[in-house]
Amino acid sequence: MRKAFAKIVIGLARKDPKLVVLIGDISHYLFKDFEKEFPDRFYNIGICEQTMVSVAAGLAINGMRPIIHTIAPFCVERAYEQIKIDLCYQDLDVTMVSVGGSFDYAHLGCTHHCYEDISILRPLPNMQIYAPGSDKEFEDLFSKSWANASPKYFKLIKDTHTQNINTMPGECVMVNHAPSEYRKRIGEGTSLDQVAVFVNGHLLDAVLDCGNSLEHNIVYMPTIKPLTLKSKEKIKQVFKQTPRVLVVEENSIIGGLADEISHLASLSEQPILLKKIGIPDKFLEEYGKAPEHRLALGLTAKHIGEKIAKLQKLPL
Repeated sequence: MRKAFAKIVIGLARKDPKLVVLIGDISHYLFKDFEKEFPDRFYNIGICEQTMVSVAAGLAINGMRPIIHTIAPFCVERAYEQIKIDLCYQDLDVTMVSVGGSFDYAHLGCTHHCYEDISILRPLPNMQIYAPGSDKEFEDLFSKSWANASPKYFKLIKDTHTQNINTMPGECVMVNHAPSEYRKRIGEGTSLDQVAVFVNGHLLDAVLDCGNSLEHNIVYMPTIKPLTLKSKEKIKQVFKQTPRVLVVEENSIIGGLADEISHLASLSEQPILLKKIGIPDKFLEEYGKAPEHRLALGLTAKHIGEKIAKLQKLPL
């Protein structure tokens, strides 16, 4: 998605003279064409992430539409106060695009991990949060939310899923899944489904490939915040049809997608049995590759299938 990001931005910049890019001393080569074509709209702020957010806020106040880009832990965690006060409190049209989310930089250790970004940004008023799972999704969400006068955060992860998903900001996508085949349906479900699985990002493929013998609804959610009323109604209907719910995300189990679904479940008129698979409340101190972390954490198709089977047997 990183290459798609550079391509999308240069295309938008040719249409929107207010677009400006600020980087935190990364992706120099990625944006070489942008810098060459728009040298007066490209700034390397250096390893000064708090300053980068505040500069972007100043540009937005003066009518520009800044894009901030750097590694997730430095973009979000280091500059949290500036994001809260400069961007969200003033409700400015600034777009944050991070890379290295969760444990893409696993080989550099937990100082470069960031599996709390969605959790700490989600409580901020006015902040919009997207976790696309493919180049196409990222392009759709980015271009359709562009210039919407609100602060936005896009979490980009190296891995992508292989499905052809059409999405709009704020919308969820319903996927009807059976053991031998699946068909994508927008806004449809079936009362025969026994488990509802909520997921976003590249883990959609793991959910589809879990090999479970039980039919289950998949609710794919590349938008975490805000959800449209239409999406909330879809989810409400899923709860009615399928009160056993599993949330799968490559984020902390605290404060992310699972908490959003838990909140919506709390508004349901019937009891909901909800379980979640994510990153536990601990530092991942081991070094290695991202797939090794996923295996250790149970973020795999095999583990998801086992979790669905266990969930199906639990009494409501």
